[in-house]
Amino acid sequence: MSPAPPLPPEQRKVLRQALTDAVSYRDPPAHCRACEALDGLCDECAAGLAHARAYLALGRELGMEVPP
Repeated sequence: MSPAPPLPPEQRKVLRQALTDAVSYRDPPAHCRACEALDGLCDECAAGLAHARAYLALGRELGMEVPP
């Protein structure tokens, strides 16, 4: 994969915010009855966490830190 072209600061700010929002949306909830019943992550929360991790990895690949 070739490196992404550099983005102007304004676009980096917007992209960072979009990735932060996406991570926040996909982060498993603090309380999930299905997870509590399983004593672990349910399939839905596990899938959301996988998406959040992918968004964080994308941010790192693009050279920006995205808050968890």
